[in-house]
Amino acid sequence: MKDLSSAQNPLIKLVRSLDDRKGRRESGLFVAEGAKVVATARDQGWAPHALLIDQAAADRPILASLARWAAAAGAEVAAVSTPLMERLVAKDNPQAVLGVFHQQTAEPAVVQPTPGAVWVVLEEVRDPGNLGTIVRTVDAAGASGVILVGTTCDPFSTDAVRATMGSLFAVPVVRIGLEAALALTTSWPGLVVASHLQAAVDFRTVDYTPPTLLLMGREGPGLSDTLAATAGVRVRIPMAGGADSLNLAIASALMIYEARRARL
Repeated sequence: MKDLSSAQNPLIKLVRSLDDRKGRRESGLFVAEGAKVVATARDQGWAPHALLIDQAAADRPILASLARWAAAAGAEVAAVSTPLMERLVAKDNPQAVLGVFHQQTAEPAVVQPTPGAVWVVLEEVRDPGNLGTIVRTVDAAGASGVILVGTTCDPFSTDAVRATMGSLFAVPVVRIGLEAALALTTSWPGLVVASHLQAAVDFRTVDYTPPTLLLMGREGPGLSDTLAATAGVRVRIPMAGGADSLNLAIASALMIYEARRARL
């Protein structure tokens, strides 16, 4: 493990460039912070490109174990001075380790109507915190994965990865265009459910036994009419108070857990 203390080191420059979407797009890499998150990547079979550890914490057993794993995988492993590490990680709840990984998305062919399948289809989601939280909820509920449709926020952005708390490494994420999404929803042999503010059906009354696609729209406008029209049933989440809508991550969580309720 080499020691780094200069902000001009190429590895440090690489990590800092991954804060920007352009840097992630050009390199195909992203950053994940925290021992638990990096350990999840290890356990899910992801190989690191590089691993950076705070020098002041390098002797912690978990971090030493992660350093050995990364080195065995051929990654660049570095102990970084504390002041420099603090510039690389989140200011709130700063972490002592960060990993650099190659971006991986699943192929559309992985989306299959297998028994018990529940896939969450997100159309043009814009908030990385919402996206990361939904990925984490999919993981927690044991749903099948996430399908991103159209122009969405980057699932490998620092904020999105942070919100997944490591679930990004465990949940298949598929990216497709609107035409491919329409082809999927119109040919799906199971249940296609669209969350829609104008729907009349209570989401809790639906039988989610068949393989299911849950269609959720972007923050604000919601699901497009084009995609909503392909659903076999449109549902709503009833509200009794003054609010007329829910945060996308919250609404998705309610839908996911209802769809998975019989199997939890």
